[in-house]
Amino acid sequence: MNTLVIFEIILVASALVSLVLIRRTYFPMNLFWAVGVLSIGIAAGLGAFVYGGFGELKVYHSLASGFAGSVGVVSFTIAAVGGVLARQFHQAGWWIVLLAIAALSSVLLLDIWRLGENAQYGVVGVLALSALYRLFVNVRTGVFLVLGVTALVVAGLANKWIASQFGVEPLNIYHGFLSASLICFGVFASKE
Repeated sequence: MNTLVIFEIILVASALVSLVLIRRTYFPMNLFWAVGVLSIGIAAGLGAFVYGGFGELKVYHSLASGFAGSVGVVSFTIAAVGGVLARQFHQAGWWIVLLAIAALSSVLLLDIWRLGENAQYGVVGVLALSALYRLFVNVRTGVFLVLGVTALVVAGLANKWIASQFGVEPLNIYHGFLSASLICFGVFASKE
């Protein structure tokens, strides 16, 4: 088994652990965390098959990876902002879920879910600001959100540099940091 498959499987396992941890957070934020984690987990599962020799799934893996990078990251951001505005989100509960499902359905049906690179940076920036706020409000839980965001940013921006320093496949570094990010998000959500 090659290392790409192993790191994809590690990412799938991290997504499963994160899903178990996310169950403990409050409704509707657990749904937003779950959409982000599931999108990454599904993309990783498809990636394990692709790198394992099932090349015909490459198109689906690419599509799922793009979806995770757009809709998944937006879901994480909504969940983090929802933690900051917990009282308002909790009071609105079903309405937020209804609006989110309607927005997600329309985005998927109209095929406009792909975020550009600058939009992704903006979404991650809002996620980082939410993490910093949570860190100052409650250090005990906020540190996990900050670590998750940091791992997500390092996965996206520094994987090639880290790989060149250690002579490792950049995609393995990416998947390793993404796995750490999912675990940190899961721990944060379980303590929220």
